[in-house]
Amino acid sequence: MNVIYVDEKDREIGSGSIADALEKGIIVRIARVFLFNSNGELLIQKRSDTHKSFPGRWDQTAAGHVDADETYLNAAIRELEEEMGIRGALLKEAAKFYTEERDKRKTIRRFNMLFTGVYDGEVRIDTHEVSDFRWVMLSELKKEMKESPQRFAEGFIKTVSVYEKAQEIGNT
Repeated sequence: MNVIYVDEKDREIGSGSIADALEKGIIVRIARVFLFNSNGELLIQKRSDTHKSFPGRWDQTAAGHVDADETYLNAAIRELEEEMGIRGALLKEAAKFYTEERDKRKTIRRFNMLFTGVYDGEVRIDTHEVSDFRWVMLSELKKEMKESPQRFAEGFIKTVSVYEKAQEIGNT
């Protein structure tokens, strides 16, 4: 599937493969989801041991690239259903941010849109992508991330930080 290519202002400039974007340093879009339950716990997933990036590490509720025919929201809804078996969660935009991460010898350049929502229903993971899941309070998660950052996907650690800053701004 082709993904959307964007410029440094997140304007669409075309589409193509993830591999080409990585090879050529093209910026792509990614949708990320944080679902909380009514107790305020965040649903996180553990990536499968066969996942190509950050295998066996804890990550956000769901995430994925925005395909060529999608919006950020459409991608978030699709990924939530594919990875966690969740349908019908109402999502709202929480933060948009740019990241560059090193993966081996390449730089992954992304615009990230974080969506949040509240969900108390059933979770049915796709065991090809996800090996486990759990609900955790943000305070406990931050403690775990500080003590053992290697257990978490790098992008997830950054996203938690961005989320907290967005919450602070929204509450002032």
